[in-house]
Amino acid sequence: MRFPPRKPIQSFASIFRRFFRNIEGTTAVELSFVLLPFLIVLFAIIETGYVFLTQMVVEGATATASRQVRVGSVQQSADPLEQFIQTLCDNTGTIVPCEELILDVRSFANFPDISLLPEVPDDDGAITFDLGSPGDIVLVRVVYQWDWITPFLRNQIQPEGKRFIASAIFRVEPFLGALQ
Repeated sequence: MRFPPRKPIQSFASIFRRFFRNIEGTTAVELSFVLLPFLIVLFAIIETGYVFLTQMVVEGATATASRQVRVGSVQQSADPLEQFIQTLCDNTGTIVPCEELILDVRSFANFPDISLLPEVPDDDGAITFDLGSPGDIVLVRVVYQWDWITPFLRNQIQPEGKRFIASAIFRVEPFLGALQ
């Protein structure tokens, strides 16, 4: 029984040189280097676009619902809170789940100093709802919690938290039957 001849032991340097001289599979190796950063940037672009879309939808819905408060439609309805929420939810569509919105509607006699405004509550489903009367100043804030998927965006764009606040402040107009 004859054994095959032994191959000489190659040094690490020669194996390393032979690996880098071989051009078979170069595309796969290059793809493996580029694929992860490419996917991270792609997901960051997609998530950023979706965040801005969501933020604009919440801003638009807040403006529309606030307009209903400003002209007195909400105050004259049978259930003002329900009508306000319904108007808000109708304008957010399927992009933003209504049950995840936090409402903060407060009235003031005069325009408040920004430093004296109370904090917006953090818990989901929290509602502060005070519409005031004609001539009062009303501050409407709608908060939407956003959970970032891309980790470095979370730290760069919104380091202090993960919520977007859409707000409107206005003086309630005298509406039909409010002023005699």
